[in-house]
Amino acid sequence: MIKYENINISFGDRILYKDFSIDIKEKDINFIMGESGVGKTTLIKYIMDNLLMKDEDISVVFQEPRLLPWKNVYENLELVLNKKCTNKEKEIKIRYILKELNLNNCENLYPHELSGGMRQRVSIARALLYDGNIFIMDEPFKGLDKENKNKIIDFIYSYLKEKEKTTIIISHDVSEITRVKTNCIYLKGEPVASEIINLT
Repeated sequence: MIKYENINISFGDRILYKDFSIDIKEKDINFIMGESGVGKTTLIKYIMDNLLMKDEDISVVFQEPRLLPWKNVYENLELVLNKKCTNKEKEIKIRYILKELNLNNCENLYPHELSGGMRQRVSIARALLYDGNIFIMDEPFKGLDKENKNKIIDFIYSYLKEKEKTTIIISHDVSEITRVKTNCIYLKGEPVASEIINLT
């Protein structure tokens, strides 16, 4: 269990978190839910900054894809692969992940040529290829069409479970959580309080 205690975050006179504590299960998928604006993204940014200060390897999926517009899909993905990989190994890994995320024949396209859902899938592909020890995902499946969403969720959850990755996912969709059959950390109020809820 990773424990974060005495979290205090304010914006001017607004006290968002006061002496807040949260427990993150290691090598498991942790879900965070709460109403819009409650401070979910602020909390995981705090956690992410804390992990980076400890030189932890983190794979991140933001709400927006944050792809480099001057590089095509293949080049955006190639950037995160270990320099020890040969060009052939990189090609094999990239083509495999593109196939799994239903992005075949997209490697030469640039971000502006992709739909919003496709850009988000490239962002997910990038996180998987980087393969950090810890995954932080802020509404990663937002904007995906139903067919792609279900297939990608199954693939990602299977990957995270098999690799025993410590994962934090912000979600507004109960169905995304019940597929894993795990508890969820629900944030509410101001200053924020939390409770563990069982959605299975």
